[in-house]
Amino acid sequence: MLDVVTLGETCAAFVAKSGGPLRHTLEFERRIGGAESTVAAGVARLGYRVGWISRLGADELGEFILGVMRSENVDVEHVTMVNDEQTGVFIRENRSSGSSNVFYYRSNSAFTSFSADDLDEDYIGSAKILHLGGITPGLSTSCFAAVERAMEIARARNVTITFDLNYRAKVWPPEDARGPLEGLMANADHLLAGREDLIKLTGITDSEAQLNYLIGLGVSNIALKVGADGTICSGPEGVEHVPSIAVDRPVDRFGVGDAFAAGYIVGLLKGLPVPGAVNLANKVAGWSLQLPGNIESLPNWKELDAMSEIIDVTGR
Repeated sequence: MLDVVTLGETCAAFVAKSGGPLRHTLEFERRIGGAESTVAAGVARLGYRVGWISRLGADELGEFILGVMRSENVDVEHVTMVNDEQTGVFIRENRSSGSSNVFYYRSNSAFTSFSADDLDEDYIGSAKILHLGGITPGLSTSCFAAVERAMEIARARNVTITFDLNYRAKVWPPEDARGPLEGLMANADHLLAGREDLIKLTGITDSEAQLNYLIGLGVSNIALKVGADGTICSGPEGVEHVPSIAVDRPVDRFGVGDAFAAGYIVGLLKGLPVPGAVNLANKVAGWSLQLPGNIESLPNWKELDAMSEIIDVTGR
């Protein structure tokens, strides 16, 4: 039996080593980039059994990604390597201030043809939690149908569904994304959403109004991340504000939201209420911010315990 199953695309990521516009960059670091695979690795680093469902091209970059996930003790039994299809790629600028541009080359990747027929009901049903995100359903019509079907399977098998909005306008514009994503969010047991993502998707700027919008979708448990102001939690216990963790010198924000999701899921596996799960998520994300990379920066328990200035809410 697995603790968590995730579903989503992972690309080969080439991250600029020097700052400034991409046109002037000569050297890159090769990493892997994928929200759901980063979450899977984060949960596995904290000692849980995780499976990742995906499709990769049967090429060198696909083999690289598969090798990294195996090294993280993530089950890759349901990752299909597809001949004559390419693994997705993205390239990220390195800017010391402001947003770093990301350039995607994934429109015809192997994963875009993933469909509901590729899902194994028993595999999803063997997990305690199914984790999904808002990027995958925007990649193609068949990917959206696969996410819907995965939710149906989880619901029928009493598997808890966590959903990270993780909205990307470069994947699908808000006028195309809002309705479908609202349907998916409404079907989640636990919803993670960031203030900036909601602004891009809905145009709603006020945090209280954003929370009311999410509650209006019928979601039972919500973690609304509002940046330096922390996280607003809504659940059976009511609404509660959880402060953020201050990191003096953040090194890399690449994948920090996925680190947060991994910590939140581990909190759920430990039986913590939503505010407690958010506290643990903050701790995992705070550690991740101090190191470069996404998977590379994910902590284990020893490293989390080293954050002695943070109240230990792990419940271990």
